[in-house]
Amino acid sequence: MKVWMWPKSSELNFYNDLLTNSLCGAGMDIKDLKHGKLMLKVGQAKPGDIVHIHWMHHAYQNRNPLLFIVKSFIFIITMMYLKMRNIQLIWTIHNLYPHNAKYHRMERYMRRLICRFCNKLIVASESIKRKVMTEFDVPAKKLFVVKHGHYLGVYKREGTDFRQVYNIPEDADVYLFLGAIKAYKGVEDLIEAFNAVKSKQSYLIIAGKADVEMTAYLKHVKDIDNIIMELQFIPNESIADLISAVDVMVMPYKEITTSGSAILGLSFKKLIIMPNNDFIDEYFTEDMVVRYDPSDDNGLTNAMKVALNVKKENKSPNYEKVLKELEWSTIAQKIKNVYQGWG
Repeated sequence: MKVWMWPKSSELNFYNDLLTNSLCGAGMDIKDLKHGKLMLKVGQAKPGDIVHIHWMHHAYQNRNPLLFIVKSFIFIITMMYLKMRNIQLIWTIHNLYPHNAKYHRMERYMRRLICRFCNKLIVASESIKRKVMTEFDVPAKKLFVVKHGHYLGVYKREGTDFRQVYNIPEDADVYLFLGAIKAYKGVEDLIEAFNAVKSKQSYLIIAGKADVEMTAYLKHVKDIDNIIMELQFIPNESIADLISAVDVMVMPYKEITTSGSAILGLSFKKLIIMPNNDFIDEYFTEDMVVRYDPSDDNGLTNAMKVALNVKKENKSPNYEKVLKELEWSTIAQKIKNVYQGWG
């Protein structure tokens, strides 16, 4: 059985590489549907093969509404071609909607249509499964829950002391926001909350590449005492050292389905602050996360205070048990079962 994966690997996220390597380890033959080559490459697929796509919106979306329609039509023809040739189409739904969706009605129409064309759909939690069933009118039998794998051992320590780099005292309390900085990730709320709780002993690191909108906002933030802004793409070789230098990771996202960043924090056994959502219950135990109500104006501020108290209690959550459930070999076997119709 041949699997045509889009994408097979990614320079921005190790998720695809880890998934592909684990599937190869489980005996699967994985071919690369490179970005922008979907329509050309699927012509090589044969009856019985599988086309597995992760971020479906790249195939049809465009900021120009006319081009959106044209690309959507071409993609519909492509899906019809796959169906006629008895090639399985599988979609891993990472987000209910793309974060940059501009034309919501067209987006919803396309995603409902794609769900009908797909033979099977994979989601990372039971909560996402319920949302997909409701939003896109998908029968439960078409959806398979396979968790997002961990990042244990992926990012190696290089020996950089980031507390020393940023002149942060060894006994200081350090919060970290890590990842692409976009409006939906709530960085404005994070800065406001940090400024409400900070002391001489507390620091906030904001690390990641900001989009145009957020770059403009961050340039005009006035109260930046004890806030370190590393507004650039953080290279993979720096990730482990940076996370190891902090006490708490904060993810004040306004939209969450499955968070790779949260699983990254889990992999490094870091206490995480994030808004209350069903994803937490399926991936973490209570002592690993400080959750808050995003509708509460003081929710994030209070959570940041609570996190420091949790840190001082020096608890030892059972990370090993939780991470064992996210082993890539287990995930690969589950996806292989989905491919073969045993899921």
